[in-house]
Amino acid sequence: MSTAQKQLLANLDVVLSSFFLCITVLVVIVNVALRYLFHSGLFWAEEVATTSFIWSVFIGAAAAYRYKMHIGIDLISKFGPPPWQAFVAVVIDCAMLVINSYIAYLSILFILANKLKRTPVLDIPALYVNFALTVGFTLLALYALVFLYRDIVKLFGSTAARQSEAT
Repeated sequence: MSTAQKQLLANLDVVLSSFFLCITVLVVIVNVALRYLFHSGLFWAEEVATTSFIWSVFIGAAAAYRYKMHIGIDLISKFGPPPWQAFVAVVIDCAMLVINSYIAYLSILFILANKLKRTPVLDIPALYVNFALTVGFTLLALYALVFLYRDIVKLFGSTAARQSEAT
């Protein structure tokens, strides 16, 4: 596997989010231009743009979380000595894992409850739109699990280092 392919796979969430955002922008621009130039737009443009935007938002949220780009409250997580900060990071990671896993589970229930629903214009199963929630929150839960593992290693690694220094 080449380096470019590895980078593409490593950043698949960012690539997919960017792709869906580009689709959203392109469809909206084309539709606006058609409305002004020909006084008639594409009947399916709003639905495609909305669906693409939904996918972009949920996958993009996961990508932003992976790069720690979400707004956070540093008052608690940066307050106190390093062992306390490491402990708070583990607690936050646990909370993120539980919340995102639960929302991913609820999104599956939502899809199952609406499995017969179809989109109004294109008449495709709404599953294709609603599945963005499941993908996004599952990615968020997986990233939270990775962060939890790293922070637990950091917490116990720093504890072990302090104990070896004390002896």
